[in-house]
Amino acid sequence: MRLRLPGMRALAARRRRVVRAWLDRRVPREAPRITLHRRRLYILPTRTGYTFGATIVVLLLGSLNYGTSLGFAVTFLLAGTGVLGMLHTYRNLVGTILTFAPAPAVFAGETARFPVRIEAPERARWALELTGGSTACDGLAPAPDRPAITEVGLATSARGRLRPPRLALATSWPLALFRAWSWVWPTVEALVYPAPVDHGHALPQAGGSGGGHAATAGGEEFTGLRDYHPGDPPRRIAWKALARTDELRVKAFESEPAGDTWLSWDALGALPPTARFEQLCAWVLAAAAADRRYGLALPDRRVPPGRGPGHRRECLEALALALPEAG
Repeated sequence: MRLRLPGMRALAARRRRVVRAWLDRRVPREAPRITLHRRRLYILPTRTGYTFGATIVVLLLGSLNYGTSLGFAVTFLLAGTGVLGMLHTYRNLVGTILTFAPAPAVFAGETARFPVRIEAPERARWALELTGGSTACDGLAPAPDRPAITEVGLATSARGRLRPPRLALATSWPLALFRAWSWVWPTVEALVYPAPVDHGHALPQAGGSGGGHAATAGGEEFTGLRDYHPGDPPRRIAWKALARTDELRVKAFESEPAGDTWLSWDALGALPPTARFEQLCAWVLAAAAADRRYGLALPDRRVPPGRGPGHRRECLEALALALPEAG
């Protein structure tokens, strides 16, 4: 059973705030391309390193007590090995270059993955570890002619813009007696769409007219003239154009939709705000899959009706970036 003294929780919270404030001053947000120079590196012994140091102290005391030359030789040999290990651990990290890229957009509940390129411009590096996201990337070994490519995964829970927290690139190579690390905080972000959840509301039916051209009685709209192809019905031949130009042309039509589908925030008044965004997201995906012309009406923005992958992305971005007070 752990003994907790009064005020320990408040003291721990205060200590975390002080450390966070110090990190904010020491490691602010920076450009996506980061070079780890010597002034931003930290190095401390690991648990194994502390044990190794204590062993050297014991050997030194024993050698002094008994006056054994072999004991001194072993003690100084181990101490020199530890110093060389510390130097190589430091050199394994200094000069490394990290380049972050924005993560592809994801839906809430999925993992946003930020691509990271780690370069070693002068010499090969070994056993680098990048931590700070929901997954740790270890065993990275970039070389001058072979950068290491990895990604930082971040779990998502809400729509909006997602920026990675401070990340740490660290190494304990080669002897694991010391750990060198550096904090990085790149200015990259990912867009998080609402989770597409169907709350039992059917996709709205098409409403107003979706056309902007004259339509035929058969439910088709005129789109222009094209060259005649054998088999085209005579009723579609453009006789007036033939009389003017002596070129055989036919009228081209495409099926006109019954109207535009509007996906409206106000139509979901019975749902709480978060559920409204989820239902609207599900509607956008359903309308896009059905190849409908649809528009999106939010409290702070209206996306005109359209179709296609670009329009789908525009609607999803509008849902992700809607004003916080709307959701």
